[in-house]
Amino acid sequence: MFSLKIDKIIKHSETISTLFFNSRLKSYPGQFIMLNLPEYEEIPLSLSSPYSVTVKAVGETTEALIKIKAGERVGIRGPFGRPFSFTDKKALLVAGGIGAAPLYYLHDYLSARGADVTVLFGARTSDELVWKDKFLNAEFSTDDGSEGFKGNVVELMKEKDLTNYDRIYVCGPEAMIKGAFYHLKEENLLDITEFSLERYMRCGIGLCGSCVLEDGSRVCADGPVFSGEDLDGWI
Repeated sequence: MFSLKIDKIIKHSETISTLFFNSRLKSYPGQFIMLNLPEYEEIPLSLSSPYSVTVKAVGETTEALIKIKAGERVGIRGPFGRPFSFTDKKALLVAGGIGAAPLYYLHDYLSARGADVTVLFGARTSDELVWKDKFLNAEFSTDDGSEGFKGNVVELMKEKDLTNYDRIYVCGPEAMIKGAFYHLKEENLLDITEFSLERYMRCGIGLCGSCVLEDGSRVCADGPVFSGEDLDGWI
């Protein structure tokens, strides 16, 4: 474990903040870190850039993190996990809620490689559309209709011709992942799709077994990014 200083904080809403570190982490989009805040449980967080994590307050540790001040230090292990694969052609990123964090990193990475990147981003309300002004080509959905398409991002995705893309990337809560998976399976597009899964993790390195999937795969070590074909048959 090593420590990094919190260099800057962007507060997106009452419950979501991005914490920027004072040093770049050698990493790729889709990877995660184990973050330790003194007196709190160590937690996994996806990287939203080589310098940052984006945090939503959903428990004691994340609630403490969004209240942290610039200049304070946190403990870091990682980065860990299998990242997304990359394309320099046409890419579709489908994000649900805080699942936008690793896809924001991917968006910038692919754009820098010259890829033609489109984003579909859904959240409960417009306040949770993190980084919406940073995506170059994006459409939004909100459950309450406060911005963009009224409904969830899977419903928005179903209105699109997905055969135009060379690669599709999906990240979000489990219900959204499943909805996207079944639609992409019906469209025979699992072979070009990658999913970033969220699971409870304790060790981050494949030892504790807390994140094991039904087929025996460990999200922390074998993922968190899986191809659609990897997930077919059990999701």
